[in-house]
Order: sequence, then structure tokens, then C-alpha cells
Amino acid sequence: MIGGPRFAFARARAFLPPLVTLAVVAALSALLVVAVAGAIRSVEANEMRAALAAATGEQSRLVVSFDEDVSPEQGRDATAAALASWGAGNGLILEDADGGLVITPDLDLITGDQVASLADGLEGLRDAIEDRTGSGVQVSGELDGTLTAIQDQMEVRKGPTAVAVGLLGLMVAVVVGAVALETVRVREGELHLLRARGARRADLVGLAALETLVVAVVGAAVGSSTSLAVLTLVGAVSPGVVFGAAAAALVAGLAVATAAVATYRGVDRGSSRARAAVNVGAVVLLAVVTGIALWQFAQAGTPIVERGDGAMTLDPLIAIAPALALGLAAMLVVAVATPIARAITATLSPTRRVSPITPMRLALRRPGRHALPIVVVAFAVGTVTLAGAYEGSLTALGDAPEALRVGADVRVRTIPEDVDPGAIAAVQPSDAAMLVRPLSAQGADQRLSILAVEAPAMGDVMLDAGGTIDPLALGAAIALPAGIPLTGDTVSFTLSAPPAPPVVVDGEEVVEGSAAANARLTAVSASGAVARFDVSNADVSTVDGNGTSFAVEVNPEVSSTFDLPAGEEWSLAAVDVAYHPLTPSMGSLEITGVTSGGETVDLEEFRQGGGTPGDVETIDGGLQFAPELDFGFDDLPYTRAVAATVPAVIPAVVTAAIAQSMSLSDGEQFSLEMGSPEFAADFEVEAIVPVLPGTATGDGIAVDLATLVLAAPYDVLPTQVWFSSDEPDALAAAVHEQFDRVVVTVADPRSAENAAGTAVAFVLAAAGAVVLAFVVLVLRRTRSRADSRELALLAVMGLGRRRAAGLRAGEDVFAIAMGAVGGIVAGAATAWLVVPPLVRAAYGSVPDTFPVSLQVAPLLLGPVLIVVVGVCCAIVATVRAPAQLAPYVREDE
Repeated sequence: MIGGPRFAFARARAFLPPLVTLAVVAALSALLVVAVAGAIRSVEANEMRAALAAATGEQSRLVVSFDEDVSPEQGRDATAAALASWGAGNGLILEDADGGLVITPDLDLITGDQVASLADGLEGLRDAIEDRTGSGVQVSGELDGTLTAIQDQMEVRKGPTAVAVGLLGLMVAVVVGAVALETVRVREGELHLLRARGARRADLVGLAALETLVVAVVGAAVGSSTSLAVLTLVGAVSPGVVFGAAAAALVAGLAVATAAVATYRGVDRGSSRARAAVNVGAVVLLAVVTGIALWQFAQAGTPIVERGDGAMTLDPLIAIAPALALGLAAMLVVAVATPIARAITATLSPTRRVSPITPMRLALRRPGRHALPIVVVAFAVGTVTLAGAYEGSLTALGDAPEALRVGADVRVRTIPEDVDPGAIAAVQPSDAAMLVRPLSAQGADQRLSILAVEAPAMGDVMLDAGGTIDPLALGAAIALPAGIPLTGDTVSFTLSAPPAPPVVVDGEEVVEGSAAANARLTAVSASGAVARFDVSNADVSTVDGNGTSFAVEVNPEVSSTFDLPAGEEWSLAAVDVAYHPLTPSMGSLEITGVTSGGETVDLEEFRQGGGTPGDVETIDGGLQFAPELDFGFDDLPYTRAVAATVPAVIPAVVTAAIAQSMSLSDGEQFSLEMGSPEFAADFEVEAIVPVLPGTATGDGIAVDLATLVLAAPYDVLPTQVWFSSDEPDALAAAVHEQFDRVVVTVADPRSAENAAGTAVAFVLAAAGAVVLAFVVLVLRRTRSRADSRELALLAVMGLGRRRAAGLRAGEDVFAIAMGAVGGIVAGAATAWLVVPPLVRAAYGSVPDTFPVSLQVAPLLLGPVLIVVVGVCCAIVATVRAPAQLAPYVREDE
């Protein structure tokens, strides 16, 4: 070492201020990194613990049963050892129960890291215990599946968190590197003098590296230790001593590397052109890397990407893409600061006043002096803008994605065939209910989801997905118009089967008699409910013989009366007739004498339904049907007559993605082959919407259930009930209590809460960036000897101390203003690019077609930015001229 330890110590003492600055910045940087890591872990732990608390029954535990040859102590030890090998720590509770063990999570202590390790390991718990005990073991329960599901949800939300960490990490790197560079820059003259006196480059680099290492390690260690102690005191989840040591080592290592490289490059005076070329090359390289990172971000939308083997992993380049964008923008602001200062100076050149033209001239003549303030202010303001946009977008979105997933406050699915959906719809407490039948159809290249809903109830039941759609208007657009009004509480009609004329077969007359038939009246209520009334003129009985056969007795005329469901206004929409499937007889069939409330229902305006087989004719007092007989059907299709108000095609609401894939526009008609039941149907586009709530992907087609029922040749029965309720949890419990075989889905409020939790990382990153900017400005506010001499010269040349300090403050405020404006512009541009996909990733289940827009709360973000910029200006404005001017003025004598 040059001069030994005494020389190194004297050298450090002579330039103490920059080294103190480095120590403080290293301590603050390590403190912020550890504190943010602890805060993020705490948020994840709270989210995970809330999810575990909501798990009940078998989902919340594992039960381990041992063979008789395994003692309880041996079984407990083997289980504990297996869990410990997977990092369970104190996150699980083992309780003895009936010769076995019950494993449950400790909701007060379990951490996100433990959930991640246990999610991968618990599946092999049985084998691990058997290997240790040498006996058979039985493991029941679904805690492992619960932990895996929670881990998957948390993994998705690590993408936005990684971006926030990247913002803070790059800010820390810039500040630590710049402060370490300053320790070399202020001693540039001494460095050249030592080199001229024969000092070797390696010795000078080693001296700078050692000095920086000592200072940075001490500072980073203090900051990291302080942060770990505070996290422990407040009860947060500590990232651990190892993480703290690693953070301190990274901070110190960055400082040492910067000082060593700067010393190596600054030992010998190089060509200014070469230095400029290197600087320009660095900027170009940063621009290329930033472009690649942003392009990959635009493709993926989140740093959590899928590898080739299907596993999810973090892409570091994508994670730091927003930070690189802000960093590049800050460097561009530094580059344009001089031209802007020159333009302002040219504008103010006619004036003869010292201010404001002199601060502008000082700024444009020494841009390197203001590079660091501009960069840190631009980065801090940009990070605050980005964080505000992210938090505002999350708040504006709220629980809309969860509403989109469920479709209603409560949704009841998988209704068994022997359960009446209408009985479920009557369960209280609910405000409104809607019967739904999900269907699917084959599109050009994908299966299309179709929701057949009671359209008049859409406005009361279907959620609007955060205002994205208007269910009331959509329901009105596709609702079935009223048919022929039924004025009474009952409806009556007569099914007649006139004897068919004799048929001559081989010269003999064969009397066919009356045809056996089934008939059905379909009524639709004002609320969109469908009621069907069936009657048959055939009495079927079984006849025992060598096998089982059926005897059919046909009644030529059958009259029936049915009660209409109370509390609704009903209208007759369709009349269906089909031959009985157990008889081959054919003949004309008539529906006559349709009455309700003592008044005859006029069927003169009825017409044959589109796509139904056979023929329909209007006769005096009713309708005459000639169905088709097809022996290939076990259940013959009905020949249908519909009211004139029933549309010939089915009005449909189509999502934009489907409309684009099928090249559909408003008013255009299209056909689909439906599945289960299988039939063809014609549709007409009544509206195109961004998303459709209640579908798996947010894409689908919504039609009126009654209209689809009238278009289908087979029964289309509802299999779901959607509810609107102010008490969804109470309603879900009531449905479960009365109908235990159905699946009940309720909008989960934790979805929006967990997504909002990712905003904490952005807020912390913004706060950390602002604090670092403040500290850098405060530490740089300390005058160097050259700065003091300049202030002294300005003062004695006639400006006085106050005006001289004002000129210096004006110059620095210009730099702050440049950084603030550049930061706001860069932050807004970066937010426009990255915030919507990050918000989508924070929820994890938002379909690609769901519009996620950039939202900002100006009444919150505006004052925050004003305060940040105001504090920065106040810091640089506190500069004062030296108390003793003479020593600085006579320095060159």
C-alpha cells in the first residue's frame, strides 16, 4: 500500500466529508432494502394467513395414522423430522389424536417461505415418515392442496412486487454508485499527482477500493442491523440475518466496484473524445437493453413467466424494465438540461440583471455538477408517479375482476336433476334471482361459452364488472317480447287426434285410428321465467312376456287445465306437438280450446317456429300439426308453433373478442351448432360488449333463456341460479343448508385486498427513492472548498453573501426543476406502458379481454409530488456563503 496505513488514514481524514456521505448512503440503502423486504414478506404472510384461516375441515389439516408397532413418540419424531427437512420451522402445529397426529398451520407464526416449501414437500409426507419409521403410515386431509393453491396465488402476485423492488434496487445502485464515484472525483488532482510521482495504477486502485470497502461495509452493516432490529421490535416478518448480510454485502460491493473502476479510469488523463465516446456508448447500450426489456415486458405483462417445463419463474430483465425506463429517462434529462439552460439564457439575454440569467449560465457551463441531483430527483419523482398510478388503478378496479368471475353476488352451480332450480331461487335472504343455463357451441377455432339467462332479471342480478357493461340495457336488448296474454290463474287446452283415414294394404283397408301424441304449452312471465305444461293422449302400460313390451291406449281427445305460477303475469309463447315415441301411428293433431281466466286465447297469429320439423296450420279455434316421424329418435323432436312476437332468430350479446374472431358486427346474423343438447340455432348480434360476467374467460355470448327454449327442439333446463343479495354469506349458508349437493360460489373480498397489497411494495419503493433523493441532496449541500471559494468571490464582487447564495440556490433549483419535470413525464409514460398489465397480474384471474385502464387520483398524487419537489428545492436553497471570505479570496496569492 502507498505510504502504509498512516498515509491511508491521513488521506481519508483529509477528505472526510465524501467518505461520511458514502457511509451514510450505504447505511440508508441497506436499511431501505432490508426494510422493504421485511414489509413485503409481512404483507405476503398476512395474505397467506388470511387464506389459511378461511380454510375449514379437511382443507385445513392433515391427519397421520401410524401402525400399532410405531409408538406415539416415534411417530411424532419422524413426522417432525420430515417437516423440519422441508423448512416447516414453527409454522405447523402437531397435536396427538387417537394414536395419530393432526397437523395444522400456526396462523400466528407461519410465513410465506414456509408455505412455499411445504406446498412442494407435503405431498411426499407419507413416504418420508415411512422411511424413518419403517412401518406403514396413512395420511388424510387436504392441507397440502390448500397450501399449493395459496402458493400459486401468491406466486402470481410476485410479478408486480418484483417490479417495485427493481425500482428501489436501481435507485439504490445509482445513488450508491454516484456517491462512491464522488469520493474519487473530489480527489482527482491528488490522484494525478500521485501517479506523476511514480505510484502504480494497481496501488492506487487498491487504496481506493480498501478505503471504500471499510467505509461502505461499516455503513451498510449498521443500516442492515438497524432495519432487522426495528422489524423484530414491530413484530413484522424479518427477512433474516442472512438476507441482511447479503444486502449489506451487495451495497458495499457496489460501492467498492464503482470506486475501483473510477480510479482505474481516472489515473491517467485520457482523450476527451475517447471519454465522450465511452459515455455515449454507455447511453446507447442502456437504451438498447431498456428497449429489449420493455419489449419483453410488453409480451409477457409480468415478470413471472412460464418456463419450457411449465414451471413459473421470475425473469429479472422484465422485472427491472420499468426501472431501466426511468433510469434512461433520467439520463436523457441530464443530456437535455444544458440545451434547455442555453435556450433559457438566450431568451433572457436582453436583461442586464444578475438573476435569473446568471444561474442559467452557471448551470449550462458545468452540467456534470448537476447530473446526480437531476438523476435522483427524476428517478424519485418518476417512482412516485408510477406508484401513484399503480395504486390509483388498483383502487379504481376494486373488486370488479372478482365480480366478473362470479357474475353475481352469489352463484349456485351443479344443481342435480331432482332439485327444482325454482326452489333454490326462492331461498332467502336475496333481493333477486335469475335462472341460468350455461351452454357451449363450436366456433371456428374454439369452444364458445353461451349463457342463457332470464333476460328481464339481468339488470337486478348480473354484476356490471366495475361499470364495464350495463346489464339492465343488455337484458332489455335480448329479452323475449310478451306473447299472447293469459288473463287468468289457469290455462286450459284440448289435444285432439282425429282418426286417420283407412289405408289400403294388399287390397284390404287398415284403420290406423288416432295418433298417439305429446303436447306442450310454453308460457313466459314478465320476469323471464318459463313455465311448460305437458299433456299426452296416450296411456302406456307394460305387458309381461318373453321380455318387456308396452301397450298404448290412445284417447282421441284430451282436455287439461294447469295452474299458472302465482305472482307473475304470464303470456303464451309457444305450442309444441310431437308423436309419442312408443307408437308408429301417424295422423294430424290439433290444439284447440286454449283458454285462460274464462277467455279464449286467440292463436290466429301463431306461426311455425324456425327450424322445427313438420308443418303447422291455423284452423278455426286453434292449430293443426303434422309432425314428422323419425324412428331413429328415442325422444322425437317437437313441431312448434310460436307467437308472432317471438323472434325468428335469437337476439344475442357477444363479447368483443368473439365478435372479432367471427367478424361480426351489430345486427349481423350467425349460426352455431350447440352441444348438450345438440341442435343448430340462429343468432343476431344485438350488442357487443368487452366482457361477459360469469364465464370462465370473460368471453361469451348471452341470450335470453326463454328465447333459446323456444328455439331448441329439445328441453333446455336451467342448471344454475344467480342471486343478488346484500347478505351473500348468509344466503350462501342458507342454500348450503337446504341443498347440500349444489356448489355455491360467492365473490371473495380477499381478491381485491390481496391485489391491493401489492401496492405496498410500490409505495415503499417510492418512499425509499424519495428518502434517498433527500439524503443525497442534503449531503451534497455541504460545500466543498471550491464551492466555498466560488461563493466568496461572488460575494466580494458586489453581490454580497445573500445574493451570492441566491445565485447558487437558483442554479440548483433549476436542476431540481429539470429532474422533477423529467420524472413526471417519464413516470407517466412508464405507467401508461406497465401499470395496466401489472394490475392484471396482481389479480391473477383478470381475462385478457377485461379492460384495465390507467387511473390516477390527482387530489392525492398532485400534493405528494408538490411536497416532494418543494422539499428538494428547500434543501438546495439552504446554502449559505462562508462566514470568512478573505481566506478564500486570497487562496491564490
